[in-house]
Amino acid sequence: MALWKNKDFVTGNGKPLFANTSNAYSNSTINGTAANTNQYYGIVAGVSANEETLSAGKAQHPSHAGWVSLKVGTGPIKSIGITSRGTGINSAGYILVNDPSVLGQGTGANISFTIANSQNSLQSYSSNSTLNAISTITIVNGGRLFSNASALTYTTNGANTTLPVLSITLGGRAGRIQTETLVAMGSITIDDPRDNVFFTGV
Repeated sequence: MALWKNKDFVTGNGKPLFANTSNAYSNSTINGTAANTNQYYGIVAGVSANEETLSAGKAQHPSHAGWVSLKVGTGPIKSIGITSRGTGINSAGYILVNDPSVLGQGTGANISFTIANSQNSLQSYSSNSTLNAISTITIVNGGRLFSNASALTYTTNGANTTLPVLSITLGGRAGRIQTETLVAMGSITIDDPRDNVFFTGV
């Protein structure tokens, strides 16, 4: 039996047996379920000649069409800037971060905040609740496995009139994408739609 085919089946049956992984599963004959980590192959996508052309200029552009290993770097939340402090935030609390990115693996962030009167930050609160806003932010724990800062969403754990606008910066290898063509071939057909977030087209 050949180690790979030129069909990008949804089942993954056409992928190289030693690196049969996706952003949904891993069936590697060598490294089992660990194969889709960045230590091994990451996500393996069947990239047709058209998909390779359409990816030009992007971080995930491979050197050749074929079976391509794609590794997406991750890291913790490193810093948070305050663009707008929000309104009606009447008690100190926590920023709850959600990771709806393609990988969606970010977890473990513990971020606390204090409040103050937005018109007079020397006052820890205002009797006019609308004026109460975030004053300081402390990253107690930056969490791990966040990959795309622009995809993150957040809210406060308590009531608010308007949410603050925050600028989140990730550390580690977050935001870095590396590709390696494992098997070069320009004849891949069919399309597993799970890799369309990186390689559009068929």
